[in-house]
Amino acid sequence: MFLVKAVEQNSNFFDANGTERFVLTYEVDGLEALASFHADFKERGIKVGELENRGHAGRNFVFYDLDGNKFDVWSELSQEFKRRFVKEEV
Repeated sequence: MFLVKAVEQNSNFFDANGTERFVLTYEVDGLEALASFHADFKERGIKVGELENRGHAGRNFVFYDLDGNKFDVWSELSQEFKRRFVKEEV
């Protein structure tokens, strides 16, 4: 990933329905972790959206960096991440 300085532009984009979208989603391990990050971000003065149920497994919230770039945080680790990095307890 490279960061390039631009003039009044961010990485957000609009989907076919005109909804502003983010280019990156972070995954955390569970609802408790999601709520903890959300509370911490709010406490630090980061612009954050509300916790959401978007109709799929897990919950989400969005946050913005100082340049207005929009990011997503999801409460479910992907199956690929779990397969590669999470050791099952026996």
